[in-house]
Amino acid sequence: MTDYQTKQCAQSGSAVFSRLCVLIAVFFLTCLLGACGEGPVWQRDDPRTVLAGYLQEAEYQDTATMWEYLSADTRAKLDALAADFNASEANGKPRKGHEMLCPGHVLATTREYRKLEVISSNNEIAVLHIILHDETYRTVTLHKEEGRWAIHLPI
Repeated sequence: MTDYQTKQCAQSGSAVFSRLCVLIAVFFLTCLLGACGEGPVWQRDDPRTVLAGYLQEAEYQDTATMWEYLSADTRAKLDALAADFNASEANGKPRKGHEMLCPGHVLATTREYRKLEVISSNNEIAVLHIILHDETYRTVTLHKEEGRWAIHLPI
């Protein structure tokens, strides 16, 4: 390879590297702006978005994040279940309320539902139907607590 060819390869390699760095920077900046824009899903204004986020976390079986979506009443009931469990299990590891949360309290899997419909909504309560593929539905109630929609589970 001649000196001219070596110089051309070095220049084209640095140009490709520069473009790649710019593309990566733009990608990360876009992701960062998208993530910062609206805050956590459980703090969104649309009850459908909140319920969809909860169902997604249930699919991942992330009970600690699912806990963030729940109403104070539901959390209190789960904490009571954990306390009862802890009292009966003398030698077991103490459980927390979110560990008593079963992803199937609403749906066993997100693949079961086709869409979410708001049946009624005001500033305090929203009632939604989770429409399943067989056209049946499950009803979920959300309450407005501290300025955000919180899911109330019938536990």
